[in-house]
Order: sequence, then structure tokens, then C-alpha cells
Amino acid sequence: MTQLNPYGSDPPSLLTPGGRALARDLQRTRREAAVALAQGDGLAEFTAAAMNNTAALDRHRRLLARGDDFLNNLLAEEEVGFVLAAMTIQRGMYRQY
Repeated sequence: MTQLNPYGSDPPSLLTPGGRALARDLQRTRREAAVALAQGDGLAEFTAAAMNNTAALDRHRRLLARGDDFLNNLLAEEEVGFVLAAMTIQRGMYRQY
């Protein structure tokens, strides 16, 4: 008695042209998935570092301004520039993927 195949047919053997093509496709898919995961990890690390730097800049701005509204506004413009630059870099990373 033979076992029932849940796929309806036997998969191609690696010794056949179809089986070798399937193995190549599987290898390429695994490689692309590994690269995509590494890129996503890099993007997450960049984002975490940018958020930490933004929080540090915000604390530093408040410390330097010491309640002076004019100075606080000037320093805030510099802080916003950093945030916009970091966002531009981050969006560029998204477009690459």
C-alpha cells in the first residue's frame, strides 16, 4: 500500500531539470530573504540611533537655553534641521528596499 501524497503529485527530483531549477529558485529566495532581513535590521538600528540622538539634542537644547525663549527658538531650528535630515536619510533607506 502506498502513502497518499498531500500535494497531489511527487515533487521533482533534484536529478531532473525541473528539480534543479526548483533548487536554484529556493536558494535565490532564501538569499533574498536573508538580505532583506539584514537591511531591515540596519534600518531599525539607524532609526533607534536617530531617536536617541533626537532626545539627547532636545535635552541639550533645553539645558543651553535655560528658559530664554529667544535662544530656545534659535536652538530649536537647529534641532528641527537635524530631525529633517535624519528623516530624509531614513526615507532614502526605505526607497532602496
